[in-house]
Amino acid sequence: MSRRWLVFASLLMAFALVAAACGDDDATTTTQATTTTAAPGTTAATTTTEAPPQAAVDVGATPAPCPDAENEGNGCIYLGVISDLTDGPFAPLGVPLTQAQEDFWGAINEAGGLDGWDVIITAENTFDAHYDGAQTVEGATTLAPRVAALAQSLGTPQTQAALPTLVENNMVAAPATWWSGWAFSDVDSGLVLESGAPYCFEAMNGMTYMASQLPEGFTWALVAFPGDYGGDYGAGAKIAAAQLGLGDPVAEILQIPVSFGGDVTEAVTTLLGVQPTLIVMVTGPTEMAQIAGGLFQNGFSTFQILGAGPTWNVALMQNAELVPLLQAVYTGTAPWSNWDSDSQAHADMRAAADANERSPHGAYVAGWVWQYPLLTLLQEAIASNDLTRANLAALAASLEGIDYGDALPNRDYTGDPNDHVVRSTYIMKVDTESSDGLSPVTDATISEIAANYEFTSPCFVG
Repeated sequence: MSRRWLVFASLLMAFALVAAACGDDDATTTTQATTTTAAPGTTAATTTTEAPPQAAVDVGATPAPCPDAENEGNGCIYLGVISDLTDGPFAPLGVPLTQAQEDFWGAINEAGGLDGWDVIITAENTFDAHYDGAQTVEGATTLAPRVAALAQSLGTPQTQAALPTLVENNMVAAPATWWSGWAFSDVDSGLVLESGAPYCFEAMNGMTYMASQLPEGFTWALVAFPGDYGGDYGAGAKIAAAQLGLGDPVAEILQIPVSFGGDVTEAVTTLLGVQPTLIVMVTGPTEMAQIAGGLFQNGFSTFQILGAGPTWNVALMQNAELVPLLQAVYTGTAPWSNWDSDSQAHADMRAAADANERSPHGAYVAGWVWQYPLLTLLQEAIASNDLTRANLAALAASLEGIDYGDALPNRDYTGDPNDHVVRSTYIMKVDTESSDGLSPVTDATISEIAANYEFTSPCFVG
């Protein structure tokens, strides 16, 4: 492998270390927003300073006010977070994800709370699991005696590992993952409140778009993390490829995350050997960037990349050598539009980010949007005068009428997953003028393949 590639790879490794430390302005999260001036516009928060209703409570909810309460007369609902916040492969994303969720509830509290209740995520209830399954289980076990629900559980196999603990404790969770299995109550016991199109539908839509841009019969390769993130997106890509007449990938590469000791050398070498027209990347941003850079520096520059949502990080735009390459080759998929989108949810998010001095980041968008189902759940529980975890779990299993402020279509969790699953995806390209480095080249799109797919079971089960 050329010396130029080795030098370039070392620069990208340095980027990875910087990105892990600066997923936003700093690598620590705050416990509660204190300067937000308005609640999210779609939340219909009720301003009150009176004592909270005498609702039934058990774990994670108390009539006593929150620490450093925004509204002294309100009771307190505690939410937990299990994320990747320091040195795992998704730490550059986990930090802004978590900050967005803190800011979301801070905005609710600033506007008076939810009918007599404030909602907070404290440092004590934020667990760094490093994108590791065993540590995610430890996090769920640690938080079980403390919180009403999880505002975030990062990672598909990690959240799967913690499911027995969630079931045992009636703990509802908003997942930082788009695995297709979350749509099925026999998989998640109705406890996981997923948002956006699953990975496999995202890949179907992305492959269909790329087929409209590339020569007929193009070749493709798959580079994916092990587990349900790589497996689910990869399954969707294969489903689409078969219907598009592309056949199997010319190479299928299992990529271990760099932060777990993985190395991209083998992937680069294999891809140089087969030289596919399209590389479907289901990795983190570090691995995607290192592989793209390695191929380019070794003389292969005619490829295109289709990247799953988590392959992108706005910090990539800080690498002046890398940006022109990514502008030329990278197409990303995402369940919702970018930072600059004009939906009500995006406007509310930007207001909270400005108030809390957050930098634009796609993961902040995701962290914000993932809170709307929990908001609807808590509103229903408060209306029923029952904030026990058993009631939250019962309500979650048949939750209806979730309003995402136009960031996503309104949705329910009731009925057949084939009827209520979200199938739309945005297609993104690198844009140096965009706040988070990406701009949509399509509106929310549903390919014919995704529209007609009979969704009777998860696309991938590892």
